[in-house]
This record gives sequence, C-alpha cells and structure tokens, in this order.
Amino acid sequence: MGTAYQVSPLKAARVDAAFPLAQACLGAPDLATWRATAARFAADAGSGLIVAEREGYIRGLAAYSLVPAISGGRELVVHALGVLELLFPERAALALADAMRAVARAQDCAEIVFAVPDDSAWLTALLSDHAWHEAGRVMVGHRAVTIEGKRPRL
Repeated sequence: MGTAYQVSPLKAARVDAAFPLAQACLGAPDLATWRATAARFAADAGSGLIVAEREGYIRGLAAYSLVPAISGGRELVVHALGVLELLFPERAALALADAMRAVARAQDCAEIVFAVPDDSAWLTALLSDHAWHEAGRVMVGHRAVTIEGKRPRL
C-alpha cells in the first residue's frame, strides 16, 4: 500500500504546482487565469481549494463554496473535484471527500453536495458506494447550459 495522502488547503506557494491538474481535470485555460481563480478562492471566506498530495506531488484538487441551504443554515457545495492519479484515483478522491466532510463540520454545514458532471461515472459510483456521505448528497448529470440557447426565438 502506498503513502497516505496529505490533504490541506491550497497554499499560495503551491498554486503553480496545482495548475497542471487544474487544467487537465477542471478546465483552467491558462496559468494566469488559474492564478486569478485561486486568488479569488483564497480571498473569499465562503469558499476554498483543497489539495491531496502524495510524495510531494498534488494528485487531487477540490473546489467548494458555502451557500445558504433551503432548509436553513448552510451547505457545502463541492463544484469541482479532479484527480490525476494513475493506479488508484479513488484513494485521492476519497481523501478529498473526507476533507470536505471535515470542512462541512467545521463550518456547521447541514449537508455536503457533490455536483458531479455526467461524464464522471467513476466518481459518481465511488461517492454513491461509500459511507462518507451520511449528511450529503450527490448531484449527478449537471451541465453548463446557456439559458439564451433554450429561449424560443420571437
């Protein structure tokens, strides 16, 4: 069995090291945009970037935001989770999921919501099959849809 993952908030000194993962898994278009995005997350107390590192390399990255919950209180929404790990990506993903649970508890969030894109079947299965989510749900199949494209032409 390999070394355990070290999970922590993304530090400013490691933003550039996280760029290849952010670009490959989360769609960051270029380094300058990624730096600006990471800076926005760092400046906002209601959001954050968490990394999973092993053997000095960033193997996983999650982005979250705290939002008001319909039922009252707050919920933690994980709107991006990317893993670049060849052999056992589920280990890095579960380390990040556990970190999200810890953040939710620390921030007194009633629920955790993983917004999983419909092309992430492995992640959907992983999150659905594990007991991490006693206070959360997985939203599967979300897509960015332009509202303008849905409007009938007049």
